[in-house]
Amino acid sequence: MRTARDVIDDYYALLASRDRDGLLAVLSPDMTVAYNAPEGLFPWSGEFYGHTGFDRFLAVIAEHLEIVEIVQHRFISDSERVVVQCTGAWKVKATGHIVEGAMVNVFTVADGLITGYEVYADTAAFATGMAGV
Repeated sequence: MRTARDVIDDYYALLASRDRDGLLAVLSPDMTVAYNAPEGLFPWSGEFYGHTGFDRFLAVIAEHLEIVEIVQHRFISDSERVVVQCTGAWKVKATGHIVEGAMVNVFTVADGLITGYEVYADTAAFATGMAGV
């Protein structure tokens, strides 16, 4: 039987390979993405719903940021939740500034599909980077 951690391992591998169809296969059609930051702070702040919302979330981020590196440090999981502690670096496309920061991704998994994806990132580092400082 596949565990919640197995599903999240697949998610990260599919994301890295940019396999959209594979990603949608591990996402519930009614999933929710929540990027937790003050409203309007970033174009990708807020909640996104379903496969269309997930696509929009990734597209908005890709419009503004290029992933330089993401390192997953720790996974904490039970039967339905997986918490992933990460650090990373992102290049702001408008300025070329490199943002370095930490984040925590919280996934909810049910029946082998991701039903929730919450992002808690270093909003100060991203706000500074987006401002070109």
